Amino acid sequence: MPDAASLHTLDPLDPQVAAAHARMRALGLATPDPLLMPIAQARTVSERAHAFLNQDAPPLPMRELVGEGPAGPLPLRLYRPPAATDQPLPVLLYFHGGGFALNSIDTHDRLHRLLALRSGAAVLAVAYSKAPEHRFPHQTEEALAALRWIARHGADHGLDPARIAVGGDSAGANLALGVALAAREPGEPRVSFALLFYGMFAHDFHTLSHRRYGDGRYGLTTARMRWYWERYLGGVEPTRDPRAAPLLADLRGLPPVLLLAAGLDCLRDDSVRLAERLAAADVPYSLSVYDSLPHSFAILTRWVEAADGAVTRAALAVRDALAVRPSS
Repeated sequence: MPDAASLHTLDPLDPQVAAAHARMRALGLATPDPLLMPIAQARTVSERAHAFLNQDAPPLPMRELVGEGPAGPLPLRLYRPPAATDQPLPVLLYFHGGGFALNSIDTHDRLHRLLALRSGAAVLAVAYSKAPEHRFPHQTEEALAALRWIARHGADHGLDPARIAVGGDSAGANLALGVALAAREPGEPRVSFALLFYGMFAHDFHTLSHRRYGDGRYGLTTARMRWYWERYLGGVEPTRDPRAAPLLADLRGLPPVLLLAAGLDCLRDDSVRLAERLAAADVPYSLSVYDSLPHSFAILTRWVEAADGAVTRAALAVRDALAVRPSS
C-alpha cells in the first residue's frame, strides 16, 4: 500500500487525459451532470460521450442473454475472447459504473471487450436496474441473481461455473464487492477473485480525498456523490446494512482482491480504506493508486496510455486468478 506521504503528494493530471477531454469538448460531447440537467438528459449525454470513447473497440463474439432477476428479466451480455479450444471458459461477472443512476452495458462496451480479450476469460456484463426508479437493495439482489445465473445456466453457454471472478467500476465495484461478500454463504456459487476499479464503497463525504478533490477539478464531485447515494438509498441508513456500504462489512473470507484507484478522485480513499480493512481481515489484496488519473479512467483506454495499462494489468490479474489456459 502507498505510504501516507505518497497519498498526499500527487502528480498533476495526465496530459493525455486533458487532451481527451479537450477533444470531447470540441466535439460538443458534454459531461453528464444530473445536478444540472434532468436525469433522462444526463443519461442521454452520457451514452453519447461513451459512444465516442468506445470507438475502435476490438471485435469479439457477443451474445445478448436474459437472466432471472428478483422482479423479472435481467438483461445480460456475454463477450467471448478468441479461444484455442472449445473447453468451458472462466468468466468475469462485470458491473458498470454510473452512480447507480447513469450508464449501461453499452457505455462500457470497450472495457468489457478489452478485459475479455486480454484476460482470455469470458465477460458477462449485467444491465442492472437504475436508481431512482429502482432503489437499494434491488440492484444488490440483481447482482447476486446474475451470479446464480452463471451457476445454473453458464455451462449451457460455454462457461465454467467453477471459475468465476467479479468486477466493476465505481458503483459497479460496490455491487461486485457485495456479490463477493454474499458468495461466502453456504449454497452460493464460489467467487475466486474480485476486480474493483475506483469503488464507491462507503457513504462518507469527509475523507481526505473528498476534501481535496470533491470540488470537481478533475470531474467527479462530492455533491454528485451525495446525489447518487440519495437516489440509490432512498432514505436507507447505509451504516445499518453493509450491502449498501460494503466497506462496513465483515470482510473475512473474501477471495483475493485487486483494487485500482484513481489518485485525482474524491473516491480515492474509499479504495485506500478498503485495502486497510482487507489487510486487517487477512484477505489477499493488491492496491494501485494511479496518481495522475481521474475517476472513470478505465473508459479512457482509447486515448490514455496509463489507463490502457491499468486495464491490461486488471485483465492479466483475472487471467492468473482464474487459471486461464493460454491460446495458441
